Amino acid sequence: MKLGIDVSKWQGTIDWERVKAAGIEFAMLRAGYGAGNIDPQFERSAKECTRLGIPFGVYWFSYAYTPEMARREAEYCAEAVRGYSLAYPAAWDFEYDSVDFALERGVAVTKELASAMAREFCGEIRRRGLYPMLYANPNYLAQYFDGDLPEEVDIWLAKWPRDPDPAVEPELSGGMWQYSSSGQVEGISGRVDLDAAYRDYPAITAGGGNMDGYAAEAEKAREWVMERGISDGERPLDKVTREELWVMLYRMEGDTNDKLAGTLRE
Repeated sequence: MKLGIDVSKWQGTIDWERVKAAGIEFAMLRAGYGAGNIDPQFERSAKECTRLGIPFGVYWFSYAYTPEMARREAEYCAEAVRGYSLAYPAAWDFEYDSVDFALERGVAVTKELASAMAREFCGEIRRRGLYPMLYANPNYLAQYFDGDLPEEVDIWLAKWPRDPDPAVEPELSGGMWQYSSSGQVEGISGRVDLDAAYRDYPAITAGGGNMDGYAAEAEKAREWVMERGISDGERPLDKVTREELWVMLYRMEGDTNDKLAGTLRE
């Protein structure tokens, strides 16, 4: 079990050296919110955590009210962390303000819609080479997300009992528990959320959290499929239909058979 915090601009300018000295072992940083808005403190906090060797992940506060908007939020999140090595997940944060924002625009968020948006965000995060997570409290898990989601994606549970014991993982937690919203940590003025992680996220995300490395590997894969005539390499983030997949597999199989025939002739 590791003890951590999650922070945003509301914690102001953090003295990360004092935070580390206070025994904080990881951090979840708000990368941004809505349609591409970067948290004003994100860059500084990410650089300080990197400099001091504090493992961190990120979260994106959602104002989506369609699955496509949620997918775009995942794109914004992935772009925000490009160049940083994430040792912890990239989480989708859908809360009361998210539901109110949608309602003000004439969209009543149902369980079906919220679940679809969560899957779009987490799916896009996964396609970008990062480890997805869903932030939710017990009420939202029951009211807005279907029962299959905790089996598909890691849950960051928000639940604040009067006397929390972070050494004991709570029911419904998928691996991380936000156990207080009123913590006090050296180096941070005012209150801060406190978290406990029950999985070895640095080991889980090893090799998949560095966006520069992932981008380089993706480019090599793109060149590979183009050289073999399997794909034209265009529209890399678009979804693939079953028919398109059949065609690519057919082309790849043909390429393999041609090479095998040439080897046998030699």
